[in-house]
Amino acid sequence: MKTAKNWRLVLSVVICLGLFSATSAFPETRGVTKDAIQMGMILVKTGPVAALGLPEGWGIQDTFNQINESGGINGRKINLIWEDDQFKTPLAISAFNKLIFRDKVLSITCMGGTPQTIALFDLIDKHHVVNIPNALAEEFFKPHKPYVFVLGASYETQIELMFDYIMNDLKAKDPKIAVVYAETEFGKKGLEAARKRAEQYGIKLVSELVLNIGSVDASSQVLSLKKDNVDYVVTCNLVPPIITFLKTAEKYDYWPTTFGISWSCDDMVVKACKTASKNYIGVNFVGGWEDDTPGMKRVRELAKKNDRDPNKMLTSLYTIGVGTATVLAEGMKRAGANLTPESYKDNMDTLKDFDTGGILPPVTYTPTSHAPTTVARLYRADPAKGLMIPITDWRSPKAMK
Repeated sequence: MKTAKNWRLVLSVVICLGLFSATSAFPETRGVTKDAIQMGMILVKTGPVAALGLPEGWGIQDTFNQINESGGINGRKINLIWEDDQFKTPLAISAFNKLIFRDKVLSITCMGGTPQTIALFDLIDKHHVVNIPNALAEEFFKPHKPYVFVLGASYETQIELMFDYIMNDLKAKDPKIAVVYAETEFGKKGLEAARKRAEQYGIKLVSELVLNIGSVDASSQVLSLKKDNVDYVVTCNLVPPIITFLKTAEKYDYWPTTFGISWSCDDMVVKACKTASKNYIGVNFVGGWEDDTPGMKRVRELAKKNDRDPNKMLTSLYTIGVGTATVLAEGMKRAGANLTPESYKDNMDTLKDFDTGGILPPVTYTPTSHAPTTVARLYRADPAKGLMIPITDWRSPKAMK
């Protein structure tokens, strides 16, 4: 009897030691287990701007799934939880709290748009949430925010590249330039950048006109610009209002060279506008859909494998999604077995000229700067092919006082 009791005691000790050993080998950390990484994503899926969030989210989702099929990251599979904020700040805050406190995710890939991310700055810092915002305002990296990693050329950089192209590539003399912008956070950033760049070139903007995201007609704006003989239109807006503007301009037989930022530099504009887009030029920080690069070949293969029809989605945003997930995965990979919110951030800081094969320009972050690259490319609409075709290599804005 005594022997049996001793064996039970020994067995209990062995079980306890085993459990202790297992716990020690894989210490508990938020969102990370022996074989899984819990990730969150806040991105619009429904509502008026769902067409913008869906392709970007698909790009992130498809990339993580591909990584899982290849064995995961250091043996761990990524489980992505996608929360729909409907592009509303209160819903983004609610989704953030759910992901951190109920789902206990390691990190959240993006926080929605500009206002949502700004509203979450304090919580991102408090809970050490590595993220790549899908907006590009300078306040995302000035001053430095240790857990926010900005991916592409800022709105300010993109606007500067438009003015440089007008003045240096097109060699415009006394150009008449106007700005058409959405009355939103990013639209106002673009307007401010245009005012500053025009002043640097000694140009007085002819006019500054609002064209909001839900606009279905741009007659008043087009007729005003035509009356003033504006020959270059700098816009800071999304795809739908750019389509409205170009189609309206065609209706009034008005053909200025019109520039758009990355959110409207997409093949969808050309497919929707056809000949109305013939003088349209966009700036973007991702590769073109038909680029002959390893990275863009991978993007096209991912889209095909997952039934993402390039004729029915914004391919530039799908590409941004793939680029975002590729960069975030590299940070996890470099953290190795000891993946925590802090080690994740520290290893994202080690990216130096990280090569995505042409999906993005080389990516670099340091412990003191998460500023994005300052390079982007310009694309011109080709109505016959239905594509935005690159017309420059990667370039930075001209340095000016």
